[in-house]
Amino acid sequence: MEGVQLFHLIRRLYIHAFDPYPPFTSYGAWAVVTGCTDGIGLSYAKELARHGMKIVLIGRNMEKLQEVARVIDKEFGVETCIIQADFTKLDIYDGMKEKLAGLDIGVLVNNVGILTDFSPFLDVPEGEKAYQDLLLVNNLSMIRMTHMILPGMVKKRKGILINVSSLIGISPLPFLATYAATKAFADSFSRSLAYEYKDKGIHVHLVGPGQVYTKMTHKLLDGPGFGAPTPDAFVRSDLRSITKIQVTSGFWYHNLLRDFISFLNYVAPTLTVHLLGWKLTSELAKQRLAGSRKK
Repeated sequence: MEGVQLFHLIRRLYIHAFDPYPPFTSYGAWAVVTGCTDGIGLSYAKELARHGMKIVLIGRNMEKLQEVARVIDKEFGVETCIIQADFTKLDIYDGMKEKLAGLDIGVLVNNVGILTDFSPFLDVPEGEKAYQDLLLVNNLSMIRMTHMILPGMVKKRKGILINVSSLIGISPLPFLATYAATKAFADSFSRSLAYEYKDKGIHVHLVGPGQVYTKMTHKLLDGPGFGAPTPDAFVRSDLRSITKIQVTSGFWYHNLLRDFISFLNYVAPTLTVHLLGWKLTSELAKQRLAGSRKK
């Protein structure tokens, strides 16, 4: 058993570091990326453009979308299509479907996501709206975008679905209970889809990163490194594995963390909650409180 686990560990490390990238344009001319104006989503858009794909950019802020389109055009010379959409709204999908009609879509990156405040469940400000928005953005968007684009992929019997989750999704997390649950949903949804459509030429890829050095996390981290790579480094690592690894944390160090957390969940689940939940989120809550007092 240990030998098998070691083999899979070495295989994952090799794929993320050295394997050639898939021929993305062979799956279709266009990639659709939600939540693409910052962080990991922006890096997926740029890296797929680097590999020759035309990019549909979907986000809430038109000014940021236009800037991303300008950068992609300048750096990679590929066509872009901008769709402004607020995923907390239910009325966006019909118009989006019309704009995507007729495009040869080979890759869908379900990346858009939001976070609630670090608080006990009942103490989240405007909890009812916060939780509704969380589900609309983190879960319903993934379902609706997949339901919209997957039929075209099935028809031509090829396509790639990338569902971006989080390492948080594999363990209970006090003070972020609902957020962690939305990420666990992405895990279950992706694994089920992968089974249903594996014989139809569809690669369903779940990536659950740990910490990545972004605008959202830079105040909590000293800088990028092996524990918290830049978004570009993370995405380049993950894209090598798209058609070879169904479930991953995308980066070698994050995969080691995933294995460690999974082991703890099996042998000492209460300890996992204490180490990865209470301690981490308590420290984050203290940092937020200290920051508010300085204002």
